[in-house]
Amino acid sequence: MIQWGLARSVLREKPDAILASADPNYLSFWTTLLLARLRGIPFYAHGHGLFKRGRISHFRRHMMKLMLRLVTSYIAYAPSVCESFSAHGFSLGKVSVAHNSLVNPFPVWPEEKTGNERGILFIGRLRRESGLSLLLHVMKRLREEESLPVRLHVIGTGEEAEELHRKAAGYSWVNWHGAVYDPEQIHAISLDCGVGCYPGDAGISVVHMMSLSLPVIIHDDAPRHGPESSFIRNGHSGILFDHRRPEESLHRVLRSLAAEPSRLAGMQRSVFEDYQCLVNPSLAERLWAILSEGQVVSAANLSPGHPWGVGAPHLEPALEVKRKSPKVIGAKSPE
Repeated sequence: MIQWGLARSVLREKPDAILASADPNYLSFWTTLLLARLRGIPFYAHGHGLFKRGRISHFRRHMMKLMLRLVTSYIAYAPSVCESFSAHGFSLGKVSVAHNSLVNPFPVWPEEKTGNERGILFIGRLRRESGLSLLLHVMKRLREEESLPVRLHVIGTGEEAEELHRKAAGYSWVNWHGAVYDPEQIHAISLDCGVGCYPGDAGISVVHMMSLSLPVIIHDDAPRHGPESSFIRNGHSGILFDHRRPEESLHRVLRSLAAEPSRLAGMQRSVFEDYQCLVNPSLAERLWAILSEGQVVSAANLSPGHPWGVGAPHLEPALEVKRKSPKVIGAKSPE
């Protein structure tokens, strides 16, 4: 795969730095990396590392060694990505961390929760990997077998939307909100919810639900998720259900949370505290520190009190953005 014209853009723009999605399947990633080395341009790769790989081939090992040798810094999505490099024996000298997150301008504070919320929120693209069919089935059981008045709120659309609507035909307890991009509207919808659930293979949706003070329920097969799943502390800011027995395990988790409102309230406070750790400093500030200040937020900067083991240096708000910004080309693979 290749992005045509990228080398011409680099030569024309003469950037002070290049930030690229670390996708080794793109020929243009390697050609741009080599061009940056020849031109003396700092090159930052941003990616998942080896998070999804339990074992790697000799070819991939040599390829990753070459990448780490050539880049200025590899910016990991999460500390768990650093751990994946370390587990495979790679040096972390050039690996930085910028927690992949989002800043919600309309978060929900734990104090906004009343304890009477009966909704479960799903937010994300409606794709086969979302696992929403499982959640529909489990919630149907909770209503019929346990007589729990739970409701499902679904924010998002996608290729599986039509099929999911057919499966839920007649389910008056499902609220299909469609594609909602207004954060204030999402805030209002989430006020009816006590927990968030992404029963399939989750990504940044995890952080969005954390910002709404919703303990996040996901399965425990970490390599199937994005690195953002590692932000969930099992039993504190969310619960991991058993992917080997998904229906029974998810049913048990949702039933137990409905029966323990004090435990749920404590988790709502914890998940929002963890969200604040993620976005203070924000992803933008962390990236800015790495790109323009040369700070390395790496696995070497261990902070025992930090929920994910890796802390970040104190950064002034917006890092004084009135200073002249460097010209940065962001080359991201289409996804």
